[in-house]
Amino acid sequence: MARLESRSAHTPHGDVEYEVVTCANCGEEVIPEEAVPVGIGTESYTCGGLPICRETHRRPRESHALCEYCAEATLGYTREPDGVADRVSELAEETSPFAVGLWLGVVGGVAVAVGLLIVQLLVGVV
Repeated sequence: MARLESRSAHTPHGDVEYEVVTCANCGEEVIPEEAVPVGIGTESYTCGGLPICRETHRRPRESHALCEYCAEATLGYTREPDGVADRVSELAEETSPFAVGLWLGVVGGVAVAVGLLIVQLLVGVV
C-alpha cells in the first residue's frame, strides 16, 4: 500500500497522533481504512517462501492508494462485498456476541466429544 505518514493534532485533551495516506490522484489525505489500494503495472517473481513452490507469480510493480471519491470516479469502485473476507466481516458485524459464543461453545463441545471418543477407542484397542 501507499506509504503511511504520521500527523499530529492538538486537542483540548492533549496531542493526538494518527496516520494518513495520500491519494495518488488528487492528493487528499485519508485514513488507511478508507483508502482504496491500487496496484500499478505487474512484475514476475519466483516464489521463495515455501520450499515446494518454485513457480513464477505476478504482483503489482507499484502500490498506491486512492480516496473513495477518486476510486469511484476513476475505477467505478463501490464498497460492495467482493470476497470472502468482506462477507465474514459483515457477518461478524451483524451477529451478536452471544450467537458467536454459542457457536464456539458448540464447536468446542463437539471437538471434546470426538477427542474423548478417539481416546476411548484407543484405550479399548490397546
